[in-house]
Amino acid sequence: MRQFSTGEVVTCSLRYAAPGDYRVIAAMPDRDGDVMYKIKSPLEEFHRVVKESFLTKSAGHLLDEAPAQHPRWRSITLSRAAVM
Repeated sequence: MRQFSTGEVVTCSLRYAAPGDYRVIAAMPDRDGDVMYKIKSPLEEFHRVVKESFLTKSAGHLLDEAPAQHPRWRSITLSRAAVM
């Protein structure tokens, strides 16, 4: 029996995964006896397929979409010699 259902918010404990919560997108076919899920973070553009053992139920709420990326405007200071 599966622990999580589609649409549920979970936390992933993989070291290389983005921090924060994920949404369960789909239950995947079992692989080598392990229950698998497709999950998606609003902070990443791709989904992940992970074992159920790496997931825990989250009490948090998931953002609907990733925060907008704002360009970083940087100013530079030129010396007087470079301007002349």
